[in-house]
Amino acid sequence: MIKYVTGDLFKAPERILAHGCNCMGGYGSGVAKGMAKFHKKARDQYMSKYDSEEGWELGDVQFVTSGDKIIANCATQDEYMPRGVRHADYQSIKKCMELVKDFAKANGYDIAIPKIGAGLAGGDWNIIEGILKDVFSDYDVTVYCL
Repeated sequence: MIKYVTGDLFKAPERILAHGCNCMGGYGSGVAKGMAKFHKKARDQYMSKYDSEEGWELGDVQFVTSGDKIIANCATQDEYMPRGVRHADYQSIKKCMELVKDFAKANGYDIAIPKIGAGLAGGDWNIIEGILKDVFSDYDVTVYCL
């Protein structure tokens, strides 16, 4: 089930904070900019994977423990420029959210996300919400909106 909350994702009580990332080494705008500020380790680990031979592929999820939170860096878009076009990859959003849900279920964690893929990534929230309803039909997720 999807629950909507008006509030700050970075003050969320949920254990997992999942957000969308690109595969190109950009972690400095949108929600990722906040993650870098409040959970520097999440950015550092993202960049470490980016700089490795493995790199980032669409659909990858990286779980990073930062204080009492687990940040899920989710590769939901390949690129991030130019602005104004859709970079959100709907299949990757689905794959990432399935991986996050499976990890959360296995560990008994709750999940908070922004309107993933619908901000700077340019995705259609109606489509993304449909994906989330499908993925989270048997597990709760809280969507934080400002």
